[in-house]
Amino acid sequence: MLPSKTVARLTPDPFVAGALTLSLDSMPQSHISPRDPRHLFYDYVRRMGTAIDLAAHAAEPISVLHLGAGALTLARYVAETRPGSHQLAVEHESGLVPFVLEEAPLPRSAEIGLIENDALVALRTLAAPESMWRARADIVVCDVYAGLETPAHLVTPAFFEAVRSVLAPGGTVLVNVADDADLARSETQIAALSEVFPVVAMIGPSAVLDGREAGNIVLLAGSDPAVIDRMPALAAAGPHPVAWRAQ
Repeated sequence: MLPSKTVARLTPDPFVAGALTLSLDSMPQSHISPRDPRHLFYDYVRRMGTAIDLAAHAAEPISVLHLGAGALTLARYVAETRPGSHQLAVEHESGLVPFVLEEAPLPRSAEIGLIENDALVALRTLAAPESMWRARADIVVCDVYAGLETPAHLVTPAFFEAVRSVLAPGGTVLVNVADDADLARSETQIAALSEVFPVVAMIGPSAVLDGREAGNIVLLAGSDPAVIDRMPALAAAGPHPVAWRAQ
């Protein structure tokens, strides 16, 4: 049990050998394969992983800021696929990451820092002149949930302004949105992103983008038109069937 009284569990995946599922109060949150960090189980995480693959030359170290750490699934992936990358994870749930790392340690070569704080507070701290974190992030991953919802203050233009303050000029923001068939949550986040970034796109299962099913959408944003240029390759990589559109 974590300090917040949240019950955290890491349990073996019955279908993937060596894989673990992180659950908070019995709700699945993250899936990791410590033996093979390249294996990304959830569709939306695979899309995010591919977006990171396409953001720079293969194996080139990059700087990644993870807002919402969970079991560090993508951080493990980046450490494996881009050795030497500088990564920082921000997690609001105190004690969660230490609990995960006790059960599923990172490779010694992985350079991943940790801040336990609210994502917006952490961003403002990182952007301050006196901040010890001087790297501009090539990728900012936004995957912050309290239960089934992203906290309201993390889906606003003010939040994404704070994200932009730590993003490299050619960097990309990746946002996971768990949405209903009406795509209301995605539309809210797209509106907020569009007030801050000139380039915004969305990708996900065709049935979700068509409004036929609920599911996870990945939003991509930044100031570099290359974000849109990379979308066909991102879609081609799957999982399929997939659809995307620029906003």
